Amino acid sequence: MTMDATATTWIVGIVGLILMGILGSLQLVAVLRPRTEWTIENVYGGTPDATDDTAYFAFNQGFAWADVAFWAPLQIAGSIGMILGYRWGFLLALAASVPYIYTAFPMFIWDRDLAFRENTFNYWFVVWGMWPAFGLVQGIYCFARLAT
Repeated sequence: MTMDATATTWIVGIVGLILMGILGSLQLVAVLRPRTEWTIENVYGGTPDATDDTAYFAFNQGFAWADVAFWAPLQIAGSIGMILGYRWGFLLALAASVPYIYTAFPMFIWDRDLAFRENTFNYWFVVWGMWPAFGLVQGIYCFARLAT
């Protein structure tokens, strides 16, 4: 069954593809090169010196594998399905909206407790805030579209 792909559908779908393209690519690097200096600086953030080395890498590598194996394919398929106007696309995108919000909680606590948090616009908007905000928007939009 197909649905209309409105301008809003295109915007939500494309933003989802862009965000997940960035996150999925970075996390793929983390899966392939988990302990390199570049990965620590540009993907994980913080430093393993701020906590137990094993815990730092286990936490970050767990999210990297989950993003590459589960979340990225779910979001990409959902975004493409939405743009093509398929009901299943909206359903997959609705499911993909949950990790945006869910993962914000452990990241928020992790960053706070390990003093990785920065009081800057870049941290609060780019590093942390846009992810749960987009997840909320995508979830509400997909739910509303599926409910009608």
